[in-house]
Amino acid sequence: MNDINVIIGARLREARVRMGLTQRQAASLVNITREELSYYETGRRDISLGKLARLAALYGYSMDHFLKGDAHNESEVAVAFRASDLCDDDMEIVAWARRLISDIAALDAVLEERGR
Repeated sequence: MNDINVIIGARLREARVRMGLTQRQAASLVNITREELSYYETGRRDISLGKLARLAALYGYSMDHFLKGDAHNESEVAVAFRASDLCDDDMEIVAWARRLISDIAALDAVLEERGR
């Protein structure tokens, strides 16, 4: 196994667990199989940038969170809910909201940086 795949995989799993999703739920929301997500989370398979971008958006992180050495410097988008109580349509709305909040936070950081 490639070390970077293992690191990315561990971060993917941690982000998924923090969001309260099963592999099946997360995979369904980004249109991949549960088995494929499992391979990514264990580092046994390379992940394409497109799929990584979709998972990062779902979890409310930038791709840098998964690719850079110190991923814990980025603040997490916090959305509290019980994934087990939500249907697939609800999960899609939660994923959309996390992406929106993450995008707003990134825009805010850019604007703050320009204001310095």
